[in-house]
Amino acid sequence: MKIVVRIKQASLLLIALILAPACSPPASLSAPPIADANAIQLYIQQTAAAAATQTQNAQPFASVTPTITFTPRSTFTLEATATFMPPLEAQSLPSQPYVQYYRIKHDNQLAMYNYTSRTQGADWRYPKQTPEIAQLMPDPSTKAGTFRTELNSAWEKYMDELNNNNFKKLHYLKRDDIALFNWRGFPFLDSLTMGGNIIVVETIQNGWGRVKTLDFDQPPSADKVNYMTDPDLVHKFVLVTWNPTTKRTLWVETPHGPIYWPFVTGKPAWIQMELLEPFPTLPRSITATVTQPFRVEPKADSALSKFDFTQGNSAMLLQYYPSGSDVWGLLDNGRWIALFRYTKDGPTYFTTWFMETLPPIP
Repeated sequence: MKIVVRIKQASLLLIALILAPACSPPASLSAPPIADANAIQLYIQQTAAAAATQTQNAQPFASVTPTITFTPRSTFTLEATATFMPPLEAQSLPSQPYVQYYRIKHDNQLAMYNYTSRTQGADWRYPKQTPEIAQLMPDPSTKAGTFRTELNSAWEKYMDELNNNNFKKLHYLKRDDIALFNWRGFPFLDSLTMGGNIIVVETIQNGWGRVKTLDFDQPPSADKVNYMTDPDLVHKFVLVTWNPTTKRTLWVETPHGPIYWPFVTGKPAWIQMELLEPFPTLPRSITATVTQPFRVEPKADSALSKFDFTQGNSAMLLQYYPSGSDVWGLLDNGRWIALFRYTKDGPTYFTTWFMETLPPIP
């Protein structure tokens, strides 16, 4: 009897050992399953580089998964009916410190001029067209008093070159009854700027900003630093007036056309922050309101990319490049677009980017 039980137990054990492999899954099935369409969608929602890699790995399953459309946006979206488009040709983004630009407000933006023009003041006894000046101080206080910077021969030569050595322009600019050299006459440059011009604020203290100016020790070359390349360091002459018929503030050109001067001081210069409008902070999302081509460089004659920034598309704006009266923007795809352009026909905004203060007339 005991022998029979032992035989049955041994038989049962042998049967269990034989059947065990058949009940276990194969090794190939114990690994994670190959990515399905849902997994691929999750992968695509990662960074652009990861998305491209995941798509390439998933190519055998292209018939059951949507393709990616690379658009000039800050994010990538799935469009099931779209075709695959490669990203814009790669270009390294410039690594520059963030620069906060400001524009000098115009008379019609300031309560001190009753939001019209300084020429409308009851005590105004000067010509109807006058320089739209904004005064700078050596310290952050209205009691600090104005100051002047004596321009040596090298600075005079640089200023002459900024105006193409035009005698009439330079005679107008250097007069002691116009604005820049009023108090002591040429070569003592008064500490001021004019409405619409751009400045960079380096420090803010008690409602005042210390502005960046050209290095007084050595003037630059006019073909490298001028109003088109650095409008924050080379400013344009601006005249303001009031049209009593239309009740509008107007800005007019000088009798001899556009005139420029170096924004330079021999000591720190401060301006009241209430006189300034800051450029919108970066980075920020913008949307195209006018279709335009992407450009390799921030200039009108730059080489074009093969893609457009089409109306309704959005992107991240990373950097500014002011040039004369225009403003260019660098996007997160490494390409430049026009944000603002000012011509004789008027101002044009190409995206949802906007500022109230207009630059000097072109």
